[in-house]
Amino acid sequence: ALALMVCPSMKAVGSESSVGTSIQNIPIRGVVRPSAKASISSELTARIEHVGFQEGEAFEKGGILIKFDCRRQKAELESAAAKLREMKVSLKSALFLQRRRANSRQDVETAQARADIASAEVEAIKAHLRACVIAAPYAGHVTEVNVHEHETPKPGSALISIASRAQPRIELIVPSRWLAWLRPGASFHYVMDDTGKDHLGIVVRLGATVDTVSQTIKVFGRFKQATGQILPGMSGTARFRIPKE
Repeated sequence: ALALMVCPSMKAVGSESSVGTSIQNIPIRGVVRPSAKASISSELTARIEHVGFQEGEAFEKGGILIKFDCRRQKAELESAAAKLREMKVSLKSALFLQRRRANSRQDVETAQARADIASAEVEAIKAHLRACVIAAPYAGHVTEVNVHEHETPKPGSALISIASRAQPRIELIVPSRWLAWLRPGASFHYVMDDTGKDHLGIVVRLGATVDTVSQTIKVFGRFKQATGQILPGMSGTARFRIPKE
């Protein structure tokens, strides 16, 4: 959990850059969060053939994260496709006989329904086959791997967790009284604990609720420029330009 440390007795640092504002030495703690993250699972029951990336490794969008051994599903697709061809032949025959008034309309409708069922079975198996390869939805890093090659995980269990490396966001907690002046677009300096580097941040949005006990509110920001090696979970301290009371 983020902690808010407010030191009213601290004096402003630096000179005033505009009338009625100052940079105040009120340490607002924050943490870096990824712009997107996911814990990926699958409903497929199959053996894992390949794990594309290990914890900490980077990947590009479309990179293969997990690949299953789907030979059984491919065989099922061939069987279902053969059954569909058979049903289409039966339907064609029923239509031929109907044109010669050698069967009833019900015979044609039955043949059509059987062909539709066989077609649906083919599509269902194709959908399972598409799940045989789990591709990365965006570029990022692997944060956790819960499976190994040759294992058959339970359906729905978490396989791999990923986080985007694009546009990390900064999550802060500030005094709710700042709502009188703080708006999206406000800038602040964010000094990383882990690297000691000072980055310029921009407020993107404000939280939806105020904590009634601590009288604080969440603020979400982003880094203004390319930031290099910044990882989710890194903490730091933000300094805002605050209007003088």
